[in-house]
Amino acid sequence: MAQRDKIYFLSDLHLKLDKKPETENSKKKLLSFLDSIENDAKEIVLAGDFFDFWYEWLYVIPSFHFDVLYRLRSLTDKGIKVTYIAGNHDFMLGSFLTESIGLNCVRENYIFEEDGKKFFVSHGDGLAASDGGYRILKAVLRSKVSNFLFRTLIHPDLGIFLANLTSKSSRRYRHIDRSKWKNEYFDFAAGKIREGFDFVVLGHLHLPEIRGSGNGVYLNSGDWINHFSYGSYCNGKLTLENYDEKKE
Repeated sequence: MAQRDKIYFLSDLHLKLDKKPETENSKKKLLSFLDSIENDAKEIVLAGDFFDFWYEWLYVIPSFHFDVLYRLRSLTDKGIKVTYIAGNHDFMLGSFLTESIGLNCVRENYIFEEDGKKFFVSHGDGLAASDGGYRILKAVLRSKVSNFLFRTLIHPDLGIFLANLTSKSSRRYRHIDRSKWKNEYFDFAAGKIREGFDFVVLGHLHLPEIRGSGNGVYLNSGDWINHFSYGSYCNGKLTLENYDEKKE
């Protein structure tokens, strides 16, 4: 049997709540990737925005991508830890994902140790120094009051319709100063490395990158829309890779 000794990091798949060909093709590639790593994966870290919108009402979840959820459950049944970090499109990671799928859901930052190395992993939304406005908006949208009003006053069908509508017009990463934010994310990671972390993994920017800082390494996992990039850790080394389905 193959040894499970790798940790994988991927983010920003943005699987849309529809069945359009581009969504189905993206999902097919994801499932192929999960098949390719199931024999050596010790843990899979989904660093936010796995779905383009995720919200769990009290008795309702979005009725899309059950094949992906089933695949994740099959991985957790095999003893592979799957951690889901909330991104800016993940408004409510609730009991369904933890109890029915077996995911380890993390609201903000995921901090852990492996091989004596300290990891800091986060989706990354709001971490840019110049993104103060979003941090205020995030605090309002994620507040208990906003969550209560959305859950009790908005019918799930309407909620998903609104989510799809706003998603199309809120691709802020397309309009930001990428070079500026890229440097600000690196500065944030460098600060965490100075605090004692060996590896800092972020997403959100849709820009895959790996850079050393002092005695540590910063990795941005990129996205699964254009780059199909991911991070891989094994035996003290963190690498940035791209998935090529043809090679598999």
